[in-house]
Parts: sequence; structure tokens; C-alpha cells
Amino acid sequence: MTIIIIDPGHGGKDNGGGSNSIWIEKEFVLRISLYQYARLQELGIPVEMTRYSDKYLASEERVNRVIFSKATYCISNHINSGGGIGAELIHSIHTDGNRARVLAKKIKEANQNVRRVFTRSLSNNEKRDYYFMHRETGQVETIIIEYGFADSIQDQKKLSKDWIKLAEAVVEGICLLTNTPYKEKTNISGEGEQPTAWYIGRRVESIVDELRYYRQPGWGDQYLVNTINKGIGFPKIVDKIKVENGEQYKVKNSKGDIYYITANDKYVIVK
Repeated sequence: MTIIIIDPGHGGKDNGGGSNSIWIEKEFVLRISLYQYARLQELGIPVEMTRYSDKYLASEERVNRVIFSKATYCISNHINSGGGIGAELIHSIHTDGNRARVLAKKIKEANQNVRRVFTRSLSNNEKRDYYFMHRETGQVETIIIEYGFADSIQDQKKLSKDWIKLAEAVVEGICLLTNTPYKEKTNISGEGEQPTAWYIGRRVESIVDELRYYRQPGWGDQYLVNTINKGIGFPKIVDKIKVENGEQYKVKNSKGDIYYITANDKYVIVK
């Protein structure tokens, strides 16, 4: 059973308003989310994500992924903008906010100012949540976390340097919410560090028949090795690379041979 689903806000054509000259919100929150995803797996907490890559999700698709996960909690990660300083956590009008305050306390302990923990209803219906991630995600308790303000110099410096500490603070808070023993991650830093991509080391399988794979990056017949049918795949993804207008997984078979196969989720699934 999934306990947590992490929602990296925005994605694809939606860059997010919490962007600046240093980062694009959709990329920054994906980085935070992938880190948290890996850490929760390490700690034995069942976890999913609404998106694992730079993928656009319409509102309906995003909330459906949350609902279908049947998670207990959803953590929706964002970066704010609009003239403030510090983190904000937003909970549904239908909860008491205690779990949001647990996460806020951990963020504050990581030396980030917490501007407020709050809730908001529709202006024309005080019994309905303002934010669709609260209003439309069913029985899943969603907490929106804005880690800081993209247009604040203070937050720009804080998030650029200490984003991993803030992401880890939320992981520790999730452990409290789920009654899971927390094991501290040593040597936490943030500046310049990138999390391991979620797909590295995983198996990729075709979901169609006669899917082509190649001996080197490319789509041309001169690189073609063979095809595989639905349910057949490669046991280990090594990397993902841009190839012309698409992407390919660099994969390794059981003998250690390297091949390349499309990374398009219309044709393959990662397990």
C-alpha cells in the first residue's frame, strides 16, 4: 500500500511561477521530489510520484494519479513568488493542520523561516478548498509546501545552498507522520549536488510488440540491432540521453552488453 505520493508541481510546458535566473520551478521541485522519493524508499516507506520527469500533467491527470495511488498523504512541492520570504505550508480546510505543522516544524529546524501554515477556501463557497490539489484529491490528505520565494534574494541563497537539508527535513517529518523510525542521512549538503535519477538501475520493458532497439544512440536503420515484443526488456537502465527530438534509455542486458531504446512512456514502462 502506498503511504506517500510526492507531487512535483508543474512540468513540461508549465515552468511554474516560482522561477528566476537561477532555477526553473518545475526542474527545482522535481530535483527536491526525486531526492525525497529515494530517501523514503531507503527508509522503507511505500512511495510514488505524480511525475518522474519533465512531463506536463493537466490538473485532472495530476489529481487522478494522486487518487489512484490510494496514498494516505500527498506532498505537493512548489517554489513561491510574489514578494515574501520563507516557506509556506497549505493544508485543506477539512483538516486540522496538525500534520502540516509537523512538517513546518522540521523545515524551521533546518533553519528556513516558516512564513505561515494556513488554509484557504473558495471566495464563493467557504466549504470548498481554494486549491484544486486539496479540493479534487479525494480521501488523500494533500499538503502543499512552498519552500521559499523565487523573487527573494534571501530565499534564493538559502534554497540554492540548502535545498537538500530542506528536502530531508520533510522526509524526517514524513517519518513522524507515518510512525516510521528515522535514520539520519550523513554528510547532507546541497550546493551543486544532484540526486540519482529515479530510473537508474531499474528494469525497462516494452509495452508494445516489435519495439526497436539500437547499438548506439540514434533512430536510423543503420543502428538497429533487433526488436522486442511486449513484456520483454532490459534488466538495468544505465542512463537517459537526448537523441534528436526524443530520448533514449542507455540499457544493459544480462551479459553486460549496452544498447539504446526509446524512453517514451507510450512504448516502454520502467519497473
